[in-house]
Amino acid sequence: MRQPSYLSAPLPALLWALPLLAALAAGCGWSAPPTVNLHRAVQVGDLDQIRRHIAAGTDLNQRDGNGDLPLHLAARAGQVAVARELADHGATLTARDSAGRTPLELALTHGRTQVAVLLVQLGAPLEAQAMLVTLVHAGVWDRDSVDFLLRRGADLNRPDAQGRTPLHLAVTLGHLETVKRLIARGADVNRPDGAGRTALALARARDPRQPNTADIQTALQQSGARP
Repeated sequence: MRQPSYLSAPLPALLWALPLLAALAAGCGWSAPPTVNLHRAVQVGDLDQIRRHIAAGTDLNQRDGNGDLPLHLAARAGQVAVARELADHGATLTARDSAGRTPLELALTHGRTQVAVLLVQLGAPLEAQAMLVTLVHAGVWDRDSVDFLLRRGADLNRPDAQGRTPLHLAVTLGHLETVKRLIARGADVNRPDGAGRTALALARARDPRQPNTADIQTALQQSGARP
């Protein structure tokens, strides 16, 4: 039986033809199928596998067993290129995970400010003051994340509807490190809340058996706080 002519072609000719064949395949829109789970590909930053999933029509807003969407995983891990790829192909910027957090909130919670910048540029809504309060409630204080929010209008001394500043909230919740960092960044230790209570008064009103109570009082007093 006569063998096909391409099998008898000189090796250099075959090597020359390979790029042409690849280009023809790409021009026809053909893409190799994914071989790795989408969420796993996002976690390890495998753009090739993610693009295969996109070409195959995989739902980019599917949840894993923990309730996370791929964009949440990319935001938490600081995967900027992956986050852009997902967002450019339909990943929902405002989707919430099982705990109600958006990708932007996760990025800031984990100090992934490059991802946060990208998400805002792509249209993710941001209320800087509300996000600052969210981080304080969670006991999270990442310097880069806070600077990101301050540059976008957040104010360490702005009160909420009850007259509570972020420092009042941190004291009430017993977040010692957050209290210290708020003070270091310029929070007013003697500003009263809506009920006329200073941060030190709130600290003294805490049950002494609660964690960090004594240390919070000490930190406030050392910074000039008055009851």
